[in-house]
Amino acid sequence: MSAEAEKTILLVDNQPRETAALRKQLEFAGFKTQVAHTGTGAINKIEEQPPDVVLLEVSLSDMDGLEVVSFIRNDSKTHLIPVLAMSAFHHMRDRCLQAGCNDFFQKPIRILDLVAGIRKSLR
Repeated sequence: MSAEAEKTILLVDNQPRETAALRKQLEFAGFKTQVAHTGTGAINKIEEQPPDVVLLEVSLSDMDGLEVVSFIRNDSKTHLIPVLAMSAFHHMRDRCLQAGCNDFFQKPIRILDLVAGIRKSLR
């Protein structure tokens, strides 16, 4: 069993088709995955069982994804969890990094770049 198989990625995105495809690719790369389709759902999952990495779409239906980042960074139990932001909009990069994200990926995401980014954040 690889080290990745022991690591859980919380994938937060409100696009079901995109989420399903990304989840399959992450699992193929050896990670366990959980999915949340809303910011509220993400916060609930993080409170229940903190993941090793959060892969977060910035544009969510119920709240700004950066509010999720703020929750993670302001909680002593979760503040060290790497958060990797995703957005179709390149101009969001600086906002995400300033808000406390560890990395940013512009959609459409190249899976090899994403897996490399996840592995880097786990070191």
